[in-house]
Amino acid sequence: MDKAGDSTTPEFEELGPVVKVGETVLIGATVGLWAVLGIYTVGPRETRVILHNGRLTHIESEPGLHWAPTFGREDRVQTTADITFMVPELKVVDTTGVPMIVSAVLVYRIVDCKKALLDIVNVHKYIQAQASAALKLIVSRYSYEALKVESSQVQQQVVDALQDKCAVCGAEIVSMTLNELNYAPEIASAMLKKQQAAALISARELVVEGACTICLDAVKKLEEGGMTLEQADKTRIVTNLLTVVCGEENATPVISV
Repeated sequence: MDKAGDSTTPEFEELGPVVKVGETVLIGATVGLWAVLGIYTVGPRETRVILHNGRLTHIESEPGLHWAPTFGREDRVQTTADITFMVPELKVVDTTGVPMIVSAVLVYRIVDCKKALLDIVNVHKYIQAQASAALKLIVSRYSYEALKVESSQVQQQVVDALQDKCAVCGAEIVSMTLNELNYAPEIASAMLKKQQAAALISARELVVEGACTICLDAVKKLEEGGMTLEQADKTRIVTNLLTVVCGEENATPVISV
């Protein structure tokens, strides 16, 4: 006969010290690695946007060492320092129909990193493209001569127009300075001749005005000195003085014998 006490059940054995140490080391290494991977730094004038599983969880702008859970985390970093961009040369037709070449220097900064990193795919390309468009739009409203005189007003108008476009991306436009303003190469030679002709006419007008004043003063002083002059004498004096003053070459004196 079988006895009921003959059936044996397996007994649980305690884990050995090697297994316990191994488990402890493995758990410690996992926790330590998880803690270390969660550490991140934020530099001066820098903002870090942290997302977990596609959701915005934190925005950190305080410089230093920080920590956030690493599982499902995505970091996006944006500097808030001033950024300089050289707007490339653009060919623009001014209000009189004259083609010219214009370029500028743009200075901007990011003031809303959430918009810059989440609402725009590439904030810098967006701002730079809008800068070229705004510069071309505002400059085309002026003539070449007006741009030379009213450059500060034009620059402010470009800044205002660009700021309206960049509000969506969290950027602040600091300044836009015209860097180059020249006639297009195909008309540069003709416009240079035009400027030279205008300068020559202006100089001639000034010379003639001065010559007339000299002639009048000369006749007046001669008469005040007691010299009696006939109309023919006055005409001859005025003619000679105008010839000497207005002539481009040195006058050669002629002595009547």
